[in-house]
Amino acid sequence: MAKNVSINTFTENEDGSFSATGTLDGKAFLARTIVYRGEPIFKVQEADQDGELGRQRLDSSQFTRGERIALARALKARRVGGKEQASTGPSREDLESSTVKELRALCKERGVSGAHAKGVTKADLVEKLAA
Repeated sequence: MAKNVSINTFTENEDGSFSATGTLDGKAFLARTIVYRGEPIFKVQEADQDGELGRQRLDSSQFTRGERIALARALKARRVGGKEQASTGPSREDLESSTVKELRALCKERGVSGAHAKGVTKADLVEKLAA
């Protein structure tokens, strides 16, 4: 299922890091970058039990793994290429978690042929949509 990411603010800080706020499927978020292998990557910041803002483990977060991935992709697209690339569609993980019926409907919506052919598997549909 595609995630709806709405970016309200996107700022580059003086130290070269980035921060962004907005909503992800109606849930408010704050994300900041860390440097990983020489490149900034976005991490969701959430309040812990003491109310301190920071990164949370997946089991104590209000965001699922898929939501975190969708958010990081949208923010990276915004950082690298601007606003128009931020909504490129569902990620591969989102496609893989969809049903065959949903994937076929998405193929029809995008004009991808062969979705209803005999012997087409879920993996085939994911491959067609991810390309």
